[in-house]
Amino acid sequence: MHAGFWKRFFANLIDSFIMFILARLIVLILALLITSLMFETIFIPLITTFEHRTMEILVGIFSLTIVWGSVLCVVWLFYAIMESSRFQGTLGKLALGIAVVDERFEKVSFGRASARYWSKCVSVVTLYIGFLMAGFTEKKQALHDKIANTYVVNKNRALLRVKSRKMVLARPADISQ
Repeated sequence: MHAGFWKRFFANLIDSFIMFILARLIVLILALLITSLMFETIFIPLITTFEHRTMEILVGIFSLTIVWGSVLCVVWLFYAIMESSRFQGTLGKLALGIAVVDERFEKVSFGRASARYWSKCVSVVTLYIGFLMAGFTEKKQALHDKIANTYVVNKNRALLRVKSRKMVLARPADISQ
């Protein structure tokens, strides 16, 4: 029922490749926009105010903040929207037939998918031990799954479980009528 470590690992590998390509495109587009549009309107007037070296540093910091902040937002939105959508997972998860669900095996909300995404930072800070937990916990949950109270499951088996649970819940109503 619960997706194992290696299935999750390869789904993440697919997603990482897709995000790498997407991030490169965003960086390229924003770098072109920043250098062409903003340099003349914002930075040229400031050059007369600051020393040339100080201006280079400010332009660099400003550009990096915009570019990487944009990449981070796009990646977060990709994960949160895909995992809270009817697909219940990213493209890598879809390719491997796994889905992100809540404790009732239903799709997660955008807020919960966002919490799941941002709590991955905790797994990174713990030297990726939080990710490795998926191979050792009973319900194959990584640390970010435990924090967000989510599960990654094999899609077909989870669907069967939800359907059978709904049928069991429907039976008492049928008897009383």
